Amino acid sequence: MAELIAVIVIVGILSVFAMARLNDGFATTRGFYDSLLSQVQYARKIAVAQRRAVFVRIEAGQSRLCYSAAGACVGGDGVASSTGEVPFRVAVPSGITIGAVTFQFDGLGRYRDAAGAATAAPLLVTVTGDSTLQFRVEHETGYVRP
Repeated sequence: MAELIAVIVIVGILSVFAMARLNDGFATTRGFYDSLLSQVQYARKIAVAQRRAVFVRIEAGQSRLCYSAAGACVGGDGVASSTGEVPFRVAVPSGITIGAVTFQFDGLGRYRDAAGAATAAPLLVTVTGDSTLQFRVEHETGYVRP
């Protein structure tokens, strides 16, 4: 009986440390990565559906979708999310870093730089928190691949 109680106490202590680790950063980093990946895929789909350029503006504190590179992403310039939020915005949680970049998908869904020029290489977007996660935007097709 004493051995059973000792095992239960040890398992309880280990589970407390495991839960603290899961709540600390991995879930936050992976959750943000998945949200950003979905937002970029959505931008491509909207560009194709509406046959117009959609800009993805990733900054230190947030990522937004706009219809112009220099716009403020408000009113008619912001791309609405599936829930109606204008602009479609994903906030960067504290402890996570991401490189600032602005790029666009043209009306055919192809990846272009912010000025609209075709690129010769894919874009790699790196999310860094307690781990490093990347996805790529293919240069010719605009496909977004984890």
